[in-house]
Amino acid sequence: MIAKSNLNNNYIGTKALFDPNFIPPRLLYRKKEEDSLFSILNDSISDEFCLNILYQGINGIGKKAVINKVLNDLLNQNKDFIQINNVFVDCKEKNIEEVIFSLLSEIITFSNINIDLRSILNSDISNLWNTFKFISNKVDSHLFFIFNNIEYLEPEIFNKFLQFSREANITLISTANKIIRPGTIDLLSEFDFKNRLNFFTYHELYAILKQRVLLSFSHEIDNQLIQYITDLICEQYVPVPGKGIDILRDIYPILKNKNNISNFELLEICQNEFDNFQISDEFSMFYYLSEEDILTVIFLDNLSNYFMRKMNYYISLEELQELYEISCEILEYNKNFNEFRKLTEELLNIGIIKTSKQILSKLNTHNSLTNVNNNLFFILINPKQIKVIIDTIFNQ
Repeated sequence: MIAKSNLNNNYIGTKALFDPNFIPPRLLYRKKEEDSLFSILNDSISDEFCLNILYQGINGIGKKAVINKVLNDLLNQNKDFIQINNVFVDCKEKNIEEVIFSLLSEIITFSNINIDLRSILNSDISNLWNTFKFISNKVDSHLFFIFNNIEYLEPEIFNKFLQFSREANITLISTANKIIRPGTIDLLSEFDFKNRLNFFTYHELYAILKQRVLLSFSHEIDNQLIQYITDLICEQYVPVPGKGIDILRDIYPILKNKNNISNFELLEICQNEFDNFQISDEFSMFYYLSEEDILTVIFLDNLSNYFMRKMNYYISLEELQELYEISCEILEYNKNFNEFRKLTEELLNIGIIKTSKQILSKLNTHNSLTNVNNNLFFILINPKQIKVIIDTIFNQ
């Protein structure tokens, strides 16, 4: 199947992939979270009160997307009535001096205060902190502070910002990717609103990645590639869009050349995104295959050739059975469905192939061959790697 070309002028281009602050026109499957945050922040503006808000969830799950979308909508809705300024800081691998400088460098872009940051470059923390508080209190507009990756800050340092935001009537929105430090848990009571974002289902993640593809490319992209990326993420990582966007960035140079796309090259790049593929023990695989009977080795040789020559991302159960029968014919063995079933289940168990969740989700089954006509499989180990090991076995 081919993804339909974007006919509704939704195509944006490379910004949709490479701008870390890009906001999709519509956030899929986050309507509840979006409406909730918008309502709370809009009320805080109308009633002139501040909030401390925390969004938690693994990196790539969409915390920034929800926050940025809501802040952008608030800005557009209130632009004729009130001036709103958002101040963003990424706390990742920053000390308190760097966090304060990041905040100051943004605030002075819209404040009326003239200050040369170079003049306070060598100031001690106390002077920096007092400068930050002074300038923040002088801002006439409605301020939102957005702190991303607060898990990198020491709890006592972050608490200073929480307390100051209350004193200055500034709403502070924070995101945390990892498990919060023990000391930070004590600060949870300081947050007026907390939300932990849930993972997406296979079909939700697929829809989100397909939306991003349509926004990023003006030409058609194979739907099976998007399904394959979604399957890899669900199998080897956790179902979050950020990982899929990372993969799309890496394969962008190939996909933009619409007249010369190598499916196998794309398959390799997608697989290399995951540590499981990078650290696979070739010696263990060699040992496993060398201990298997000749039928298994021939079958895997045919399987690796299938993915290398046909440039497919998936193989159906029917096609797997055809490869098994070809392998039997090569060895002049009798064909036995129970033997084929056992062989396929063994490949599933050791992780050479996996069942696509696009089928499992619809059937509500788990790695089962019960619905034999409905299963699709994808290969988890680079077929080139399997081929090299098999050739080594044959040449012993």
